[in-house]
Amino acid sequence: MRKAKSNPGRKLAALVLSCAAVISAAVAAPIVYGYQEGLAQATENGLWGFVDTTGSVVVPIRYQSVLDFTLGTALVRTNNKMGLIRQDGAYLLQPEYDTLENLGYGLYLAQKGDQWGVVSILAFPDGQGGETWEFYPIAYDAVRVDRVDGLDVLVFATGGVDTMVSLSSLPSLMAQRQVPSAQFPLIKGRLPSFSDVGPRDWFAVWVDIAYNVSLMQGTGNGAFSPNQTLTVAEALKLAAFMESQSKGDSFHLQPITGTPWYRSSVAYCEASGVISPGEFDDYERPVTRAEMARIFAATTLGRSIPERNSLAQVKASVPDVKAGDYAADAIFSLYAKGILSGTDAGLTFRPADSLTRAEAAAIVSRMARAEQRITLWPSAYRSAAAGTAPESAPAVTA
Repeated sequence: MRKAKSNPGRKLAALVLSCAAVISAAVAAPIVYGYQEGLAQATENGLWGFVDTTGSVVVPIRYQSVLDFTLGTALVRTNNKMGLIRQDGAYLLQPEYDTLENLGYGLYLAQKGDQWGVVSILAFPDGQGGETWEFYPIAYDAVRVDRVDGLDVLVFATGGVDTMVSLSSLPSLMAQRQVPSAQFPLIKGRLPSFSDVGPRDWFAVWVDIAYNVSLMQGTGNGAFSPNQTLTVAEALKLAAFMESQSKGDSFHLQPITGTPWYRSSVAYCEASGVISPGEFDDYERPVTRAEMARIFAATTLGRSIPERNSLAQVKASVPDVKAGDYAADAIFSLYAKGILSGTDAGLTFRPADSLTRAEAAAIVSRMARAEQRITLWPSAYRSAAAGTAPESAPAVTA
C-alpha cells in the first residue's frame, strides 16, 4: 500500500484558516438593534446588553432579556428575575422581582412569588429611621390597574377584599411620603417627537426627560433646536418653572403673557429670591454657563438636593474654576450634587462659554429627577437615590 504524501502547503493553509476562524470568533461584534435615547439593544451568545453609537458596549451583555431605554431607564431580566437599570448600568431596582410593570410617576407594579405590591424607583423614608422602595408593601394577593367610573385605579386584593386607589392621586401621595423627585413625576407615555432630535443623539434622553416633566418644550414647527444658544431669559424661565413645581404653586401652569414674554419669569425669580432685582440688564443675550449655575443653584430645588460627591474633591478637581471666581460656590455645589459633570473627562466647566438647549436639557433633567444624578467617583459613594454605586458616570456634556 502506498503512503499518501504529506502536503506542507495544504497543512499551512488549514492552519491559517483555523487561526482566522478563532480570531474572527474572538473579535466578532454583537448584533445591534435599533437605537433609542442614544443606546441600542445588543445580543451575543443568547445574552443581551446595550451599546452606544460607536458600537462600544456600555451595559454589559449579560441579561436574559432587556427592553429599550425610555426616560433613562430600562427593564432587564437576569436569573429569571426582573430589575430596572439606568444608562450606566446601575440598578435602580435590583433584579429580584418576578414581574415589574410601569405604572408611571416612577412607580412599578411588582410581584414576588404569590405576592404583589408597588415599588418606587427611588428609595424614601420608611418612617422608622430607614428607607424603603416599597410604596405599597409586597403583601397583596393581587394588584391590578382597572377603570372604575371613568377613573384609572389601582385595585389591591387581599383576603377577598378589594381596595382602590386612584392613579391620579399617586403623585400627591408620593410627595406626602417624601419620595425624591415627587414634584417632577414621570408621566407614562409622554414623549416628544422633535424633527431635530434623533434616537442616536447623546441628548435624546435628556430632551425626553425635560419634556416629560414639563420643564422644556420645542421651539416651534416640530423642532427642539438642541444646538441653539440659551438666553438669560430662557434660563430664568427654566428656573421659575423649577421653583414653581418645587413649591407646588401654579406659576408653571399659567400661560406666558405680557411684553416682553419673559417679564413674568423675571419677576417670579426676583420675588422668590433666585436673583436680585437688576442683577441682569440684558435678558436676550446668551447666558453663560457660570450664570446658569448661579441661577439654578439658587432655586429651592437647587438648594435642597443632597450632595453625592465630595465637595472638597470637587473643588480640587474642577480645573478652570477656583474659589473667589464668579459663581464658584454655585458651580462647585452643582458638581457635588451630581448635576454637573463638566465638558470632558477632566471635569472642565468652561464658565464663560454659552449653553446650548441640549446641555440645558441635561442639567434640568438631573435637577428634576434624582435617579439621573451623577456620581463622579463611584468607588467613594453608595448612591442613596439609586441604591447602588454606578459603575461609571454617564458620558454626557453639561
